[in-house]
Amino acid sequence: MGRPKAEVQLGRLSLATRASDTLSVLSTEVILVGGEPIDDLQHRHLPDARKDAGPAAGIETALSNASIHVVVLALDLPFVPPELLLETLAVVDQGAIICAPRWEGRWHPLCATYSQAALGPLRQRLDRGVFDLYGLLDEIATPLETDVLQEVGEPTEILLNINTPKDLSLAKKLLSAKSQEHR
Repeated sequence: MGRPKAEVQLGRLSLATRASDTLSVLSTEVILVGGEPIDDLQHRHLPDARKDAGPAAGIETALSNASIHVVVLALDLPFVPPELLLETLAVVDQGAIICAPRWEGRWHPLCATYSQAALGPLRQRLDRGVFDLYGLLDEIATPLETDVLQEVGEPTEILLNINTPKDLSLAKKLLSAKSQEHR
């Protein structure tokens, strides 16, 4: 995409600002993990505790620095509504170790809630050099119910992950269509 994802603009806001705004609805404490600090956002920044271990290292870092659950939102998921994250949080509050959307057979581990009980199993996987989150979720996560997911939005839209210029183009079209709906 030619620049860090945090700086990519979608409409008038950067992807980092969109994620920050969504998380700020849920908590007064938003922590940015991994990457470089973002000057425009006045949140605490923590570098990944492990290098080259991907998002799993970021989640480990967040859990290690939290006293309770961690709500995770990757900045390249710009359409995840706060309501979806609140639903995952409610499931974890009821005793689940992790709650994440599972749509069309695929986990979405970067818009999920992780309890402190997830830290041990996550750390064990990382210590063995296993960095993917899908296996962890297969073992200990509770999927967000499909009907709950569909109540908060169209899953293919709210779970759109921006990884390529083509994804960004699609996101811009979706944002434009949403803007037209609200006029």
